Amino acid sequence: MKRKVDNRIRVLVENGATLGHRSLLVVVGDKARDQVVYLHHMLSKTSLKQASVLWCYKKELALSSHRKKRMKQIKARIQSGQLNPNEDDPFEMFVSMTEIRYCYYKETHKILGNTFKMCVLQVRYYYPFIIFIFV
Repeated sequence: MKRKVDNRIRVLVENGATLGHRSLLVVVGDKARDQVVYLHHMLSKTSLKQASVLWCYKKELALSSHRKKRMKQIKARIQSGQLNPNEDDPFEMFVSMTEIRYCYYKETHKILGNTFKMCVLQVRYYYPFIIFIFV
């Protein structure tokens, strides 16, 4: 499924990536976590390798960071009828295919010295999501 993104956002991400500058995007709303997928895709198109992601959160992560546990949750959602297995969920594909480093805000000292192409700061777990994205 292809989404139309405002041209100004696309230009901001592409210019920032080519010039080596950082960009700050604030995404607010119920579908904010889904927008991370599209922004990551735009960023990955500008470079040869896939962009690594740092996902910081305060208390609760919006998803499970454990792959086996996440697959078990997906199977349970399929069996209960909440998820259609024939439709690809872009966010689930993003989480399973991308190198994501999860960390609490209080543990940011552990990641000092590491470089990431994209940083997601999850401010709220409950709806609406508020996400700051450094690209």
